[in-house]
Amino acid sequence: MILPQEPDLSIERDAHGTIRELRHLQTPAIAEPGQSAKRAALAYLNEAALERGLLPLEQGDWDHLSDTVESDEPRRAGKSRFRWAPVRELKRNSEIETTIVWCQQTAPLEQNAEFVPDALGHSIRLVIHHRGQTPQITSARLTTIEHAHLSIASDRVERAFGRLDGRWADNLPADMVVGLLAPLLGLPVSTARIEDATLVAYLRNERSAVYGGILGLAINATVFLPVASGDSIPHRVLFDPLENEIVRKAPIASACAGYAFASDPDSRTGAFELRPDTCADLLDHEREPVGLLGLVHVPGGRRKLSGPRVRVLTPAALGKDYDPPQQRAPFAFSSRTNEFAAVSAYYHCDSMMQLVEQFGFVLADYFGKVALPLTVEHRAKMLTGSGARDGRGINAYVTPFRADQLAPSWDVRMLFGLADFADTWKNPLGLAADVRFVWHEFCHVLILAATGSTEFDFAHSAGDALAAINGDPSSKLPAPYRGVTFPFIQLPLRRHDRKVEDGWGWNGTQYERPNPTYGLRDPAGYNAEQILSSTLFRLYCALGGDALSRNDTGQCQPDIERRRAAAYHCTYLILRAIASLGLVDTEPTSEAGQFATALMEADVGTPDLDYEGSKRRGGMLHKVIRWAFEQQGLYQLAPGGCRNEPGRPPAIDVYVDDGRAGSYGYTDGWHALPQVLWVCNGADCGAPGEPPRSGYVNYVYVKLGNRGDQPAIAASVDIFAAIGDATETWDVARGGWQKLQGNYQPQDVHPGEMVKFGPFEWTPQAGVRNALLVRATVAGDRSNIDDDCTLPCAVGPMLLAELIRTDNNLGYRDWTLQ
Repeated sequence: MILPQEPDLSIERDAHGTIRELRHLQTPAIAEPGQSAKRAALAYLNEAALERGLLPLEQGDWDHLSDTVESDEPRRAGKSRFRWAPVRELKRNSEIETTIVWCQQTAPLEQNAEFVPDALGHSIRLVIHHRGQTPQITSARLTTIEHAHLSIASDRVERAFGRLDGRWADNLPADMVVGLLAPLLGLPVSTARIEDATLVAYLRNERSAVYGGILGLAINATVFLPVASGDSIPHRVLFDPLENEIVRKAPIASACAGYAFASDPDSRTGAFELRPDTCADLLDHEREPVGLLGLVHVPGGRRKLSGPRVRVLTPAALGKDYDPPQQRAPFAFSSRTNEFAAVSAYYHCDSMMQLVEQFGFVLADYFGKVALPLTVEHRAKMLTGSGARDGRGINAYVTPFRADQLAPSWDVRMLFGLADFADTWKNPLGLAADVRFVWHEFCHVLILAATGSTEFDFAHSAGDALAAINGDPSSKLPAPYRGVTFPFIQLPLRRHDRKVEDGWGWNGTQYERPNPTYGLRDPAGYNAEQILSSTLFRLYCALGGDALSRNDTGQCQPDIERRRAAAYHCTYLILRAIASLGLVDTEPTSEAGQFATALMEADVGTPDLDYEGSKRRGGMLHKVIRWAFEQQGLYQLAPGGCRNEPGRPPAIDVYVDDGRAGSYGYTDGWHALPQVLWVCNGADCGAPGEPPRSGYVNYVYVKLGNRGDQPAIAASVDIFAAIGDATETWDVARGGWQKLQGNYQPQDVHPGEMVKFGPFEWTPQAGVRNALLVRATVAGDRSNIDDDCTLPCAVGPMLLAELIRTDNNLGYRDWTLQ
């Protein structure tokens, strides 16, 4: 295995100069054919760590990983600071496309070589894509810490445990945990329920007399604790028995305190005449007929709101009067009723589960520990406040509830309250009716299934983004309100068009990083979520979310179908990226950059994505994803401190200017500018050139720019020509594009310069469409269609308009000659 050199290898460091990511999406490290994912990872670790010194593994660490590479057990050793964690396979249509491999960092106890606990949240993550029988590794992400050794005063260990058993790093006896935690948490010992308890090493904020270094020892467990509603929901508890302190106690539950209404009549009508307290006579006009698929039959020819993917809870937690309806179709209810909320809950959630299946994911694989069918409560008790007793609260949340003691899966529920307080008894308006709100909560289920927590550690969730993106294509909202995420109820509050210059950036003054929880200014993390939704909505717009078409009168209007395709593609990337994230104990998603890379890997690892018969090949969007996060303030040149400005472009970023100066904002025009790509009939005539002459040799020139801050050394340009129908598509198998002869001398392109390449000889034909395609490449910034590129899009077939809009290394112009 050969790891690429810089600049093809992008190395991301933190504010202290520590390497946090190796990324080389276009130049993968290729394993031996037929090699397993873990053996490919082992070879990569040897090259990156032992040969190149880029990863913090020593020979003893690698030897232990090598000795245990075939084991599925959490094998530990005092001589090693790493072990294999369970891998995650991303499958679509029953095919494994990507495998995520983690090397969990451990912290051997200096006084006891047999006790080797995990260093909580610290690991090396390797992404391995399967191209046929050949694994290819494209990135490594590190959350490791230096000096991960555990040193404890021996008398403290004896006082707390008597001794330390090496097996406790994998499974701590429940009775021991109950004995330690029950008095502190106020739990009855007889009914306390503890799950997944282990002893781990955790990073301390301060030193103490107990520990000799930066790490402490704690019980890490899932504990079911009662809440105001009377239910018991899981909490993640980290308890240091040597210091006798609870380090962290947080419910595994999402909460959305905003006033969002999911059916969103404002987006549908494009006006704001309908509000949350509008009467049913007016709201009912906005109902649409929908298909309720897979409903279970019950006696008397009736159906109930339960199917293979989703079930609405029966009996209802609030009592028999709130049970979801069971009747013969149609399920036609007025909007201000509990029955309408139940139908909406089933329809929206089931549609989202169907979308996961449409993407090619198997639900049982994708949702893992989440029990299926997914449980929804259309009218539920809230976590806090008066709504915890009678359900009359404007809120919604997601949490696992206490299931059967022997159940292998979690009883995860989506719980919805009310949308307003206008009439909470006779004619209530249920929050579950609003698809935007349901998207927000559904994202918490996705995150829980992947990470074991309902929220990211760097932002609340991507739920606002999913709501905004999927609510946009058909929206009739006026332009000034397009950036409002929840337009019906939360009109002035949450937005997805926040500007980095106003502090809404990943290093901006509005971003409050949780440590470990959010501060008073943004206690729920919704500021961070708006930064993420603004980032991802920009990505959606660049993929076609800003596409326009002309109507019969020649006026511009939103191109709804192209916007729907962009929303579909963007939603897929978000769902696949979330599925690839690690469990919080192994790899917390604590940085926006982690999620950015997960999205890029989702693109690179996808062979193709089918939208209504039109396929998009994987690998075409990773540059746009990076740009979207860059524009929202990520990738600063000097990490640390607040900066209300975009981040740093890639160090080397050559481009053929199509009017966007190398950026990726969507425009209808995608042809190279005449002053950048031009044709001369004879000797160099200078830009913008002359009309090509058919049947004669013409001479083609092109200029390359460089957005980066490092010189592009020995950049090269290829120019291809095609005619007729071949001019619209890149398809290597068809061979429609022919490489021109000419001056192919590489040149350096320094930052901010424009460098001319050419001439290239071209003889166009009369009476047909003639096109030229420029392909620029350089170490550190390869084009997505290089000859030796392994990205799925490199061979096509792909529409050139899509390829060129998403890769600034490419340029295009065409002519129809007489």
